[in-house]
Amino acid sequence: MPEVNEITIAVIHSCIEIGNRAKNIARIGRIIEKLGGSNSVDLVVAPQMINGIPLYKHHTIIKARKGAETIPGSTTQEMSNIANRYNRNLLVGPILERRGTKLYRSAFLVIPILGIKGVVRQLEGFEGYGSNIEVPLFDVNKFKVGVVIAEDIFYPEISLLLDLMGIDTLIFYPTFDINLNKQRHLMMVRAIETKCTSIMVGGTMTKRGEVLLEIPTIAVDENGDTIEELGGGEDKVLLIKVGVKSSKEITAQPRKNVLVKLRKLLSYFTK
Repeated sequence: MPEVNEITIAVIHSCIEIGNRAKNIARIGRIIEKLGGSNSVDLVVAPQMINGIPLYKHHTIIKARKGAETIPGSTTQEMSNIANRYNRNLLVGPILERRGTKLYRSAFLVIPILGIKGVVRQLEGFEGYGSNIEVPLFDVNKFKVGVVIAEDIFYPEISLLLDLMGIDTLIFYPTFDINLNKQRHLMMVRAIETKCTSIMVGGTMTKRGEVLLEIPTIAVDENGDTIEELGGGEDKVLLIKVGVKSSKEITAQPRKNVLVKLRKLLSYFTK
């Protein structure tokens, strides 16, 4: 099998309506359908909150808890159906997930035939959300995708971990509760740290026809320079070519050495 040197990612910039899951998912399905039957797209990235359930503090946790769902659940099943129908790998999320008594902000990957390939959850939960201890990474056979959710963008330790894992691209879903310009700059820094193309997934959030928030979709290269930026309330797709690292390129030994030193320092401060 020939070595894969480049992949294509299609990032959906769309309108998400709070409280209207059926409309949101149908809209995402139509956008994916318009991509056509081309096999050149290796991964489709969908916006957060496609099930219409809010994730951020402008809606209370109590209200949100009523709309939380399990994974697997109805949203993952519908997105799996879309993946099968159009033969696409879909990265979706985050949505509000309920696991026992805890709530999580969780993104998931669905692939044709097999359905859910994996789930990643925010590592450091805020505002009553649960924390996770698993690496926020999807291995899509030919390439690796790191996923950063909301406030996790503030932790360089996460980009260190993802760099050690040899990710090929970083997907970032911003929080609505913190200045977007600050998050944008942090995403650029994380792109430099992980040495890969990084994408902030945006869109327009509405409720009963009223625009609540508009977030740009931005792709930056490994130097933190902007490749392309999308905005506005219309449905758009950002197509990005991403280079795939060979095993020879993943030389993270200096960062591994730093990690060992940090572990020793941590033991000193936690005595």
